[in-house]
Amino acid sequence: MAGHSADLLVGEIIEIKYRVPQPAFDEQPDSRLSDRWIAAEIIHRDEDAFPIARLADGQITDIRAYMTWRRVSRSVDANHG
Repeated sequence: MAGHSADLLVGEIIEIKYRVPQPAFDEQPDSRLSDRWIAAEIIHRDEDAFPIARLADGQITDIRAYMTWRRVSRSVDANHG
């Protein structure tokens, strides 16, 4: 994680790491997992709740403490104060 989710502000762009299965090929009997970084924008923030983000595909998720994420760009408000 690149910071604490409590530090995230509305408008910030982050990437969230997801583990997704890769299709199995003839040589490999089982599918394997691959890490993917998915872009998301913080769209809602309350002091007593997890930040809520909209993923690049339009889905909504909250940013939980166990999630691995990294900041891509800070909010304009975060840069000015």
